[in-house]
Amino acid sequence: MRKIALKEKANFLKMLAHPTRLMILEELVKGVKCVNDIEELLEVRQPNISQHLAMLRHGGLVDFYQKGKKRCYFLRRTETIRAIVKELKKIRR
Repeated sequence: MRKIALKEKANFLKMLAHPTRLMILEELVKGVKCVNDIEELLEVRQPNISQHLAMLRHGGLVDFYQKGKKRCYFLRRTETIRAIVKELKKIRR
């Protein structure tokens, strides 16, 4: 049982271990963003953003709703992600 829990924790950390995903989460901490908003803010191409959002969604960190043709994303585990982003900001120099 302990090995399963440790593996889940390791997978969670792997999911966060990419600069683009961290940037996306930092933006979503500020509020709901549609894919085109994220594309403009991060200067990353839409297909790449969509791949990262799919991974975050599969991991249960974000979800979305449709707004016309747009997909707008929001945090699911808001307090957890806010705490992580806050701690990571302390690392910046």
